[in-house]
Amino acid sequence: MPAFLKAHPQPFQFLLYTEWLMLASCGAMAAIEAWQRQSIPIQHILILILLGVMGWMLPSGKTPIRYLYTAIEIGLIFYGTTLGYLHILPTLYLIVLIRSCFLFEPPGRWVVAGLSLILFLVHQAQYIQRVTPLMLPDIQQQQIWMHQVAEVLMFGLGLFFVSQLVTTLLIERKTQEQLALTHQQLQQYALQVEDLAAVQERNRIAREIHDSLGHALTTLNVQLQTAIKLWNHDPTEAKPFLEQAQRLGTVAMKEVRQSVHALRADAQIEEPLELVLAALVQDFCQGTGIAVSTQIELKTVPPSRLSKAIYRVVQEALTNICKHAGANLVQLHLHQTPDQICLTIADNGRGFHLQSHSTGFGLHSMRERIVALDGTFQIETKPGSGCRILVKLPLQEEVLS
Repeated sequence: MPAFLKAHPQPFQFLLYTEWLMLASCGAMAAIEAWQRQSIPIQHILILILLGVMGWMLPSGKTPIRYLYTAIEIGLIFYGTTLGYLHILPTLYLIVLIRSCFLFEPPGRWVVAGLSLILFLVHQAQYIQRVTPLMLPDIQQQQIWMHQVAEVLMFGLGLFFVSQLVTTLLIERKTQEQLALTHQQLQQYALQVEDLAAVQERNRIAREIHDSLGHALTTLNVQLQTAIKLWNHDPTEAKPFLEQAQRLGTVAMKEVRQSVHALRADAQIEEPLELVLAALVQDFCQGTGIAVSTQIELKTVPPSRLSKAIYRVVQEALTNICKHAGANLVQLHLHQTPDQICLTIADNGRGFHLQSHSTGFGLHSMRERIVALDGTFQIETKPGSGCRILVKLPLQEEVLS
């Protein structure tokens, strides 16, 4: 279809039905006048039908086509009023104004509204010229003039209110479309952020495997090679190397277990938080020999996003304790108040200078997770006094499950 012939339906069906109701009213008036004059106003009926059909589809092509469309509508109404029927016909300029709001920007709408008011005044003047000779010269003429002034005022107000109504509807519809588009973009951004977070997490796990598991397996291989060489000469000398290889194998298995748990964390967290934390602590105790005292007091089931964040923080904290703290006891306390969830993880390890370790990947990752949920993340530590991690996450009752 050529660009200048493109069309679109009227955006608001109730306005189209209102237009048809006005046209039907004019048709009814034409039928009444036709019955009184005992003739059929075929031209008026054709004009009304054509105006109704034109409202079914509005042009969406170039601006000159839209002006031509509007001019045809105005021409049909103007021609209909010159045929002598239907004093009510000029009010159909309101329909022209409604459609112009969908075709033009505000300057174009004002032009159509002004032209409609001018033509309405012309029709009223013509009506008065026809009716005045039939009236008595004094009181009746004064009454008819007052009536015409009232009609002009009502028509002007009608133009104003119709323009404001349609403009408000268009603004509301545009706002809804923008909100829908913004919502769709936010969903896309959320998916991108989620994918980016997953990539970052996998990269972190890859670095952990490379740095810890790779080192352990390399050392294990050296120990086994040395033990094999010594075994043929003196098995007694090979024994310490085998024992060291066994310890390295245990370390490697622990690293594999931690990596697998990290990869499966999203699936595990679908279970109750108490259960996944208990499993995490049990694996930590078995793999490291470090005792963990756990106290969990949750009155309700936290939202999934909070549960995942808590699990990740506990997991990262236990990993750091195993690698760096040199502790033999960890205390984990998780409790809930009416408006927040509080998590405390403390160890009796060697501690550290907070300023020199504040940029570590593990601490930075934990802090980011909590801040993203509008929570607070605090570390209390100093050399020789262990480390305490304090986390507070805001909790809204309406999001509890």
